[in-house]
Amino acid sequence: MARQRLAYRPGRSWLHRLHPLVKLGWLALLSLALFVAPTGALVAVTLAVALLALWATGLRSWREFPGLRLLLPTCALLFVLQALFRREGEVVVRLWPFGGGALPVTDAGLAVGWLISGRFLAIILLSYALLLSTEPNDLAYALMAAGLPYRYGFMLVTALRLMPIFELEGNTVYDAQLARGVRYDARSPLRLLTLLRRLLLPLLVSALGKVDALAVSMEGRGFGQYPDRTFLREVRMSRRDWWAAAWLALAAVALVVWWVSGG
Repeated sequence: MARQRLAYRPGRSWLHRLHPLVKLGWLALLSLALFVAPTGALVAVTLAVALLALWATGLRSWREFPGLRLLLPTCALLFVLQALFRREGEVVVRLWPFGGGALPVTDAGLAVGWLISGRFLAIILLSYALLLSTEPNDLAYALMAAGLPYRYGFMLVTALRLMPIFELEGNTVYDAQLARGVRYDARSPLRLLTLLRRLLLPLLVSALGKVDALAVSMEGRGFGQYPDRTFLREVRMSRRDWWAAAWLALAAVALVVWWVSGG
């Protein structure tokens, strides 16, 4: 059986023990800071924090990271596009030195390329670390305890629960088609669209079936009959969580002050 790479990974690390809302708050603050205070140093620090968080989740091999083959080329493409088409700043190198020097690469283009690609990569890695270290039920219970209506909390839990299931089913469909002689190394765009349709159609049928069965089950249990509901589990804040929340508040205040003062 294939391992679920998009699912929660149980553990006892400092990141696993942190309160879900505190982790969500740090993710939101770091993501916002990358847009409000876009500096190369902040991008580098955020990437380092993201890698440390992934290490804490137990991720030891990049092979366990789904979509890495798409993520890195996308970041590289963002960097190259900015480096080639930004004309501000001083020219660092000309990629085509003949005929007066075409395709100049400027220092501003390199800096902006690093900011955009690094920002994109950091947010993806931080989000993945949150997904790996947070039990979906705990996150939903914490959000509902903070005031989120339980219908939306259940929707969040359902989405997080179904992601690893669809990942496994996608792998099953892919392996079954490979066993039938389907080749996914086609270079023709039309052929790739055909292969994508053959891969997604069984997943769509399976998803509709699961959603229908879930809806019938919820109706049978009277889901949504009452405006409020109680829960068996409670996610409580520990002393560690309060300290992390205090640092989060200080960092948020510092970011606001920095932004108001004009950077």
